[in-house]
Amino acid sequence: MTGAREQPGADPEARLVAPSRSGARGPEVAAVEQRLVFGEVAEQYDQARPSYPDALFDTVIEHGGLAPGDAALEIGAGTGKATRGFVGRGIAVHALEPSPGMAAVLRGHGIDVEETTFEDWPARPGAFRLVFAAQAWHWVQGADRYEKAASALAPGGTIALFWNQGREWTGDMGADNDAAYAEHAPHLVGGRHFDLDRELDELAAVPSLTGVSKRVITWEQRYSTAEWVTMLGTHSDHRILPEEQRARLHAAVGDVIERHGGFVDFVYDVNCYLATRV
Repeated sequence: MTGAREQPGADPEARLVAPSRSGARGPEVAAVEQRLVFGEVAEQYDQARPSYPDALFDTVIEHGGLAPGDAALEIGAGTGKATRGFVGRGIAVHALEPSPGMAAVLRGHGIDVEETTFEDWPARPGAFRLVFAAQAWHWVQGADRYEKAASALAPGGTIALFWNQGREWTGDMGADNDAAYAEHAPHLVGGRHFDLDRELDELAAVPSLTGVSKRVITWEQRYSTAEWVTMLGTHSDHRILPEEQRARLHAAVGDVIERHGGFVDFVYDVNCYLATRV
């Protein structure tokens, strides 16, 4: 909850502190490797998590001057929420995904995937017209991660890092939702957050990248109570809660939605950070 009301979708995984350029990570990651917990609920993730609007794919393709058949590298493909949008537009995506569970779902959609982290992937210099990460770049570690991504691009190629970020609930519904979290998972209220706009500075610091910019695409999705609660169960900060605590929290949030009409019209801003290989 942002302040007291950051909603799931506000990602990156709410309490995660992104690695610095030194590769160090914040204490929230602690004992559980959060980036792999999604594999526990891969099918649920595929069904419940939001995709991306057509305008996002059109923006990236226009920025890169991409054409059908162009090669793209996806970092942390998950179950293919963004992969399928580019594949459907004729882009030849080589997907990297470290979670076997997520990779299995991705293969079920007919997409080839290499089961590896980006950190362990042997770089292929200049092999791609596009390198992208959807809701995933904040999990990547290593001081050279930006340089490694840039090196995979052909001259004139595009790097695109993007996240769906949900807006706060407001009014009585927001206040009631805050109360549910305060009662059942108070440590999820407030806290430190990943500043997405730091990507502008991080990308600008890479000598082989130029033309750094940010685009924001706003869209909306309606969730029923059941759909929202199912989506909550795919967020890493919820996944790592003890099962009984998670069940109480989700029941309380479901009750909030039911008291306010039984659905949520949720607004997302896709924050997309772009740069071009020199």
